[in-house]
Amino acid sequence: MKFVETCWLSCLAFLLLSSNTLAFAQIFDSLQPSQNASTWNLSDTQAVPSSQEISSQTFLIDDGSSDPANPISSDDDSKKFPTASVTGFFHLDAGWFSQDDLNRATLGDINDGLGFRRARLAAKGFVAEDIQYILEFDFAQSQARFVDVWMQINNTKLGNLRIGRFRQPFGMSELTSVRELPFLERPVTFTQTPFRQTGVMLFDTRPDESGTWAIAGYRFLSDNFGNVFADTGGYGMATRLTRIAFESGENRLVHFGVDYSYNDPGRGNIQLVSTNEIFLAQNPNLGPAGLSVLPIEGVTPFVNTGVLSVDEAQFLNFESAIALGRMAIQGEARWVQALLTSGERALFPGAYAQVRYMLTGEQIPYVKKNGVFGRIDPHSPWTTNGGSGALELVGRVSHIDLNDASIEGRRLTDFTAGLNWYLNANTKFQFNYIHSRLTDLSLGDSEANTFGVRAQLDF
Repeated sequence: MKFVETCWLSCLAFLLLSSNTLAFAQIFDSLQPSQNASTWNLSDTQAVPSSQEISSQTFLIDDGSSDPANPISSDDDSKKFPTASVTGFFHLDAGWFSQDDLNRATLGDINDGLGFRRARLAAKGFVAEDIQYILEFDFAQSQARFVDVWMQINNTKLGNLRIGRFRQPFGMSELTSVRELPFLERPVTFTQTPFRQTGVMLFDTRPDESGTWAIAGYRFLSDNFGNVFADTGGYGMATRLTRIAFESGENRLVHFGVDYSYNDPGRGNIQLVSTNEIFLAQNPNLGPAGLSVLPIEGVTPFVNTGVLSVDEAQFLNFESAIALGRMAIQGEARWVQALLTSGERALFPGAYAQVRYMLTGEQIPYVKKNGVFGRIDPHSPWTTNGGSGALELVGRVSHIDLNDASIEGRRLTDFTAGLNWYLNANTKFQFNYIHSRLTDLSLGDSEANTFGVRAQLDF
């Protein structure tokens, strides 16, 4: 069966499970506020991450447990609009690399490094009871750039309407906030996603919060400031459906999801590229600090298709997860099919599986309105007067194959083990060991070992 037919049949089958999703006739209704409409939350992630990327009652910018997409209304009818507040966070990373001879011959010598992976500030608030906004910027990678910049009309008859630059509804890992990542980076499959683009999205949850849906249209590909400029192509769409297939007690459930994206790239070019799940870089030390416009120097991409001339690119993804209280298991499998201008079709598969376990007994919360796992809240927050925080063990295997047709983009498998120390709900330290196995069709198999650490604080 053709790839496109498989994609849409998969989406249709999953849609049939969601009997309470909106009827198609509602599409022709006007967007009038509805008091009983429920919500679906989306917001932040990276491929080579150089250009991409608290409580449930609190509106935050980049928190998987209370994503900025979470439409909320003031309990105070006399509240004055517009409102504005500030939020932010930083990631300070360090990494050390060990390569065998063949890996060094394939990629070159990868330097150890230290640097700010992310340093973000955002303003957020409401201009009316059901209209909210975000203006979020990142200052960590040699220039200020847009992250999330959008307005949102909540609780319409069709759901929630978002307009601007935002994460597209594709992938459980991608829709998990970077503040909530159990590893230093998302898996290598991150490059197989449309991620942040500029466009329009409708989304919502089922009334009983047993599933979510979203559909978006956007210009593709956008730059770091959400702009697209092309006279051919430049359009895309993405959709996500999730369902809780089984639930038994609090935070014990089985999650399934399916995602599809079709893209006609502006100027007909795409590129799939990824590091080995760690990102460190430096702006060249030339000229006055901060004024250099030369490309940054950083971790060499382990897999890279190069720039591909394509007529279209389609993405298909399947999600699964199990919440078991203090333990969580999550995995996704995805494919990218590119129709090259030469007439060839290239298929690039990828997948990952990960497991998390709280050594200190805290729950790993599943956020139903987002269809992702959320924030860890330590039972005993660390202080100088007592308390130890929370400890979490994590493990992951991820794989991507960018060799197909005439393309030799290499094949990579990463094995990651990690330990997370949550001092409190807003401060954590992360430690990752990554063993990478790389296959180059010309040079053969090679290996590399990486040790990375991160300090994170958000507010």
